[in-house]
Amino acid sequence: MAQHYKRRLIPIVDRAFQFKYTGAILLVAALTSTVLGFFLLKAYREMNEVIGLAAISPEIGEKLNADDAKKVFRIIVFSLVGEVLVLGVLGLIITHRVAGPVVVLTKHFATMVDGKYPSLRPLRGGDEFAPMFETFKQLVDKQRDRDAVEISRLNKVVAAARSKGVDDETMATLQALIDERTARISPPASSLPVGGGV
Repeated sequence: MAQHYKRRLIPIVDRAFQFKYTGAILLVAALTSTVLGFFLLKAYREMNEVIGLAAISPEIGEKLNADDAKKVFRIIVFSLVGEVLVLGVLGLIITHRVAGPVVVLTKHFATMVDGKYPSLRPLRGGDEFAPMFETFKQLVDKQRDRDAVEISRLNKVVAAARSKGVDDETMATLQALIDERTARISPPASSLPVGGGV
C-alpha cells in the first residue's frame, strides 16, 4: 500500500543546516532592526525637541515626551519581534526546500551503497536542486536498464552452460551473478514517503 506524504507542521529535516542558516538570517534581522530602531527613536526625540513640546511647559513637555517615547519604543520592540518571527518561519521553510532534497538524495545514495537501486519519486514542487535530482534519476534508470540487459545475457550464458554440462561450482557462480543483479534492480522497501519530499 502506498504511503502518502504528510506535510510537516514545522519543516525541519536537517537541524544543523536549517538552524545554522535560519539563525544567521535572524541575527542579521535582529541587528539591522535594532540599529534602525535606535536611529528611529533618536530621530523621534530630536523631532519632538524641534517641534518644541518641551517649550510649552517643561513638566508637560517631559511627560508627553516620555509617554510618546514609550509608545515608539513599544512599536519598535513589537516590530522587531514580529520581524524575527516571520523571518524565522520563512528561514525554516526556505532551508527546508534546500535540505529536503539533500536528505532524499542522501538516503538514495545510502540505498545504492547497500547495492540496490532506490525507489525514486519526484521532489515536491518548489524544492531546490530539481535539475540535479533529474540527472540522478536518469543515472539510476540507465544503470538499472544496463543491469537488466546483463541479467538477460547472463541467463543466456547459464542456459548455454547447462546444455554443455558445465560443473556445479561454475553454474553456482553464474547464478550468484544473476541473483545479485536481480536483487539490485528490485525495488527496495523504501522508508521515504511516496509522492513527496521529506
